[in-house]
Order: sequence, then C-alpha cells, then structure tokens
Amino acid sequence: MEVDQRIRRQILRALKLRPMTFWELINYQDAHLVEFFQVVQSLIKEGILKYKDGYLALRKEVDLCPLQETVCSCCGVGVEIKGLFEDVYQRFLEVSKDRPLPTSDYDQGFIRPVDTLKRVVYLYQRGDLEDTEIFILGDDDLFSVAAGLTHMPKRIVVVEIDQRLNDFIKEFARKEGLKNIEVYNYNVIEELPGVLKNSFDVFVTDPVETKKGLKLFVGRCIEALRGPGAAGYMGFTHREASLRKWYDFEKFILSAGLVITDILRDFTIYPETENRWDDFYRTYEIMHKMDLPIPQVDWYKSCFVRFEVIEGPQLPDFERPEELRELYFDEESWATPLPSFLEKKED
Repeated sequence: MEVDQRIRRQILRALKLRPMTFWELINYQDAHLVEFFQVVQSLIKEGILKYKDGYLALRKEVDLCPLQETVCSCCGVGVEIKGLFEDVYQRFLEVSKDRPLPTSDYDQGFIRPVDTLKRVVYLYQRGDLEDTEIFILGDDDLFSVAAGLTHMPKRIVVVEIDQRLNDFIKEFARKEGLKNIEVYNYNVIEELPGVLKNSFDVFVTDPVETKKGLKLFVGRCIEALRGPGAAGYMGFTHREASLRKWYDFEKFILSAGLVITDILRDFTIYPETENRWDDFYRTYEIMHKMDLPIPQVDWYKSCFVRFEVIEGPQLPDFERPEELRELYFDEESWATPLPSFLEKKED
C-alpha cells in the first residue's frame, strides 16, 4: 500500500462528510504538510476535488464510507466506539461469547472484547482498515472476527497454531458469508509460506515477549508486508518487557526499514476472570518469588504500537530461538504460564 493512497483515502472519506477548509482537512489525515499539499493538488488536477471560496469539496462521488467520527472526545488521542462501530461491537460480543478459552500451551490470554474493537477502530482511524489486506499472526483476541464484521478490509489472513481458534474463525466466516477471510494452520517456528510473503498492507500481532521470540514473531509479520507505506500493529507490554528490551527491539525495527509512528500506552487490558484457567498461576515465576494471592484486579495491560515501512523492508540478522523454552521464556518472563508440554519435560 503506497503512502499517498492511504492519505488520499483519508482525505476523500473526510470530504464525504462535508466540505472543509485546508486547515480543517489536515486534521483528518496522517501526512506531513508538504505531502498533504501535494496529494490535495493531485486530487484537484484529477478532477476529484474542487477548491472554491476557501473550501475543498468532492467534485465527483467516490466509493468510500463517509468518515466515522471515532476520536475520543475526552483526550483527542484515543478512540471511541460509536456510530457503525457500536453496532459492530454488539455483534462481536454476541459472536465471541462461545469463543475457545485460552490455553497455556500457546501462551494465550485474550484482551477484553471492547479492546479488540478499540484496536479495529484505531486501524480505521489511521486508514489501515478499509480496502486493505491484513495479515494476523495469532488471533486469540479474534481481531479477524471484529474486523470482518465491519466489511471494510479487502482481505484478512489469519495464521494461527491453535486448531480450535482456526475452526472457530472459519465457522464464523462461513456463517457470515465472508469469503475474504482465510485461515492457515501455522507454527511461528516454521518458515512463512512463500505465498504469504510480501503480500499485505497491514499486520497485527501480539507476540511473545522474549528477546528471541519477539523478533521471530514480528520478523514473520514484516516478511508478509509489501513495502513502503505498509503498516504493522502489535501489543507490547511493560510487564514482561524492560525498557532495555524495548530499546533493543526498536533498533531491530529501525534496521528492518520501519519507523514507530504511534505508541498508545496500556491501550488494552487482559481480563483476569476470563483468562484464568486450570491453576496456571502456580507456574508463574513471580508466584515462586513471593507468597502472593491470586490477582483480583486486571493488572496485565498492553501498549498498542504502530509501525510503518519507510524502505524495504529487509530483515536484519537476529538470533532465533533454538527450542520452545527459548521461544516462551527469558529472564523477564515472570508472568508467563508454563505450557503443559514443557511442564511434563521438567517433572
């Protein structure tokens, strides 16, 4: 996805609401001033926009949904679920109520349904949802389901190791008649299939946060992106990732040809009650360090980070995990449950 195509789409959907001045319209798109000016001039020359009496307006109809107002009315930075997205949220609550429950075998734990929708809305706000091809690595949050309910993406591809989730998403797509959702059984340790490389405008993932696993997860996603202008989104915490780990990872991202454009701190929350399964707390390292009671508050939170490809992308060399323990655990993994297959090995 070329950058100017996303900016064009942001401009045009805003003007489907109403004519705006140059200074109003600049608030509804992501480009810097020079690029914004150039795109506006191009649209005028193409006869799509007109500029009269200080206002920019559509000269001809465009096949886009009019801009949905989603900016948070309190902070002006976050998002609000309203308008058509409120309808999507209610549908998502209904569809996801019978979702497969998390399993420690894959370091799973899903975020609140409202936060899944907030992520979808944020992609929309940034121009990365409508008419895009989206790659999702791991989907216990059911992002594909929520995004599919908007009917905005051109294509959604899920690669996931958990057969239960794959079956759930496939059945959802079948019932909804959504032919643009594809699901692949995939283990991140394996090479990404060639047909999925360099094929997507956007990726979404919640990686494991070990030093090696983090780069492996996001590296697979970067391989899936087309090139400059493509975007990536990931959940990244301060609970099991020190600033040193953030620093090392940011260098990795930059050397791959991407830049971080947005970090929304503690944007998503993992609900304790829904994510509690079969005494998994006993395998937490922190539970071995102190005599702690089971948490009664939602304490595990995740930032939502957006990247954009500037050049390439080209993955730098990095150290990959040699076995599953290295994928899931390092010295900061104090709140990661021990998968049953590793637990049996250590008995």
